[in-house]
Amino acid sequence: MQKETATVTLEEWEIELLNVFVGLFDTFGVPKSVAQIYGVLFCADGPLSQEEIGQKLQISAGSASQGLRLLVELGAAHKQSVPGQRGNQFTAERSMRRLLGYFIDAKMRPRMRTGKERLEALRDQLPPENKLAQQRLESLLQWQDKAGKLLPLISKFLG
Repeated sequence: MQKETATVTLEEWEIELLNVFVGLFDTFGVPKSVAQIYGVLFCADGPLSQEEIGQKLQISAGSASQGLRLLVELGAAHKQSVPGQRGNQFTAERSMRRLLGYFIDAKMRPRMRTGKERLEALRDQLPPENKLAQQRLESLLQWQDKAGKLLPLISKFLG
C-alpha cells in the first residue's frame, strides 16, 4: 500500500515574505533554509508540525528538524506539545523586540567578543614600525568599543 502525501503550496504573499526573511536572516548569518522555516511559521495561522513545514517547503525531515532546532535555540520559534498528538508543534516568535534581542545575544555578542580578542592578539604581534597597520587596527578596536557600548543600549531599548 502506497502512502499518499498531500501537496501543499505556498501562496504568493507567503513566498514574498519568505524572501524578505531570507534577506533579513542572512544579515545575521542564518542559513536560507532556516529563514524559510521561520517564514512559514510566521505566515501560519496556527502552530505547525515539523512534517507540515517540510511539506510546505519541500525539504527533508532532517532539514526541517535541524532548522527548527536552531530557531528554537535562537528564540525565534517556540516548541509546544499538544496532548493527544504525536510530535511537537511550532510557532514563530512574532515580537520584533524579542527576536532582535535573541539575535543580538546569540549571534552578535559572541562574534564581537571573538573579533575583539583576535584584534587584540594581532595588535600584540604587529611590529612597532608598521604604523599603517597599527592605525587601522586601532580604528577597528575603537569601532569594537563603540559597538560594545551600543549593543546594551539596543538591547535595553528593545527589551
